[in-house]
Formats: sequence, C-alpha cells, structure tokens
Amino acid sequence: MTRSKKICLGILTFLPIFCMMLYFVFFFFFFFGIYTSEKTGNTSEVSPVFFANFGLMFLFIILAVISGLAMMIYYIIHANSNPKFDSNQKLMWILILVLASGIGSIVYFFVEIVPKKTTAITS
Repeated sequence: MTRSKKICLGILTFLPIFCMMLYFVFFFFFFFGIYTSEKTGNTSEVSPVFFANFGLMFLFIILAVISGLAMMIYYIIHANSNPKFDSNQKLMWILILVLASGIGSIVYFFVEIVPKKTTAITS
C-alpha cells in the first residue's frame, strides 16, 4: 500500500472520532446557548438557533456513523484477505473490529496498516 493511501486511510479512520468530538462541542454550546437565553428571558431567539445547530449536530452524527461503519467493513475485508493471518488471527481481528469498532479500527490501522515491511538483516 502506498504512503498516500495510508494517509487517506488514516484520515478516514479518525473521521468518526473527529465527528463525534465536533458533535459534543456543538451539543455543549447549543444547550449552553439555550440555557443563557432562558436565563436572560430572551426566548424568542431560541427557535432559529435550535434548528440551525440541531441540523449540524445531526449531520456530524450521521457522518460519524456512516464513516465508522464503512471503515469497519473495510478493515474486516482487509483482515480477512490478509495472507499473513491464519484463521485464528483473522477471527481475533474480526472480533476486535466488530466489538470495539472505533478503537479497534484505530488499533488495526497502527498495528497492521502503518508498519513498513522490514528486511531481514543478515550478518
């Protein structure tokens, strides 16, 4: 796998976590804004802000779910077609990827995708 493909795969691997962090930031500022507008008694501005931020939060969640599912499927196919794995290793990686999907994808990326092929040193 070329270096540029590894970089793109790394970006896509971290995309679900990045989208979830953006979701939580928008979630915090969204409810903090509603709370402060309720405290000041200015409730007329809540409705437009609510729907604008809700759309962005929904977009980030959908993007995180779709990209996380796509990366999990890609890594399962990659682990299953990897010739250096025996059947036990394939089963282990597939279970890790399914049961710990977000973190499992990151671990698989750093353990199996990133390392360069090492050459044996003969003396």
